[in-house]
Amino acid sequence: MRTINKQTGEITTIKIKGLWSHFPIPAYKVLEKQKEWQAQRVLTCLVSFLGDSGFTVWPSYDAISARCGISRNGIRPALNVLSDNGFIKIGQWNEGKKERNKYYLQESCWDSSKMNKFASTYLKPTHKCIDCGKTLDGGGYGKDANARKVHWGCGGTVISLESISKASAIDCKELSSVG
Repeated sequence: MRTINKQTGEITTIKIKGLWSHFPIPAYKVLEKQKEWQAQRVLTCLVSFLGDSGFTVWPSYDAISARCGISRNGIRPALNVLSDNGFIKIGQWNEGKKERNKYYLQESCWDSSKMNKFASTYLKPTHKCIDCGKTLDGGGYGKDANARKVHWGCGGTVISLESISKASAIDCKELSSVG
């Protein structure tokens, strides 16, 4: 069960499905397709600050700049891209008289089925759920104990779009030979 702070959006636990890496591969692929290289670097940097305190980090702009080699002026646009894609939420907290940022990394960084509409438009669907009809990329499904491909969303059976198109081609050939 995942825990989310309703006020801040902080996720303190992320349900890990299938093959998992600390590196947010699905988010990185979306940013690559968007050609948002600085956002990729900032996301990688934020992930490198993760520790035992859940999926929240609070590095300063100076720390981000030093770790990922981007100027302070380049950090804000990159953070905006990450926020627009739903990969992070940004909150503020006071440290004395200074207001500092907290960055809440979201599940969508690791699970493409949790991506918002903007980010998911950059995913290439490779499979389809037979039960609900949703098209999926590699992050929307996994294998169960029987090695059957299962949609994480509804639990339905998943088949590749390639096998669907091959079956359609065979059906079309059969129909044309009948007539």
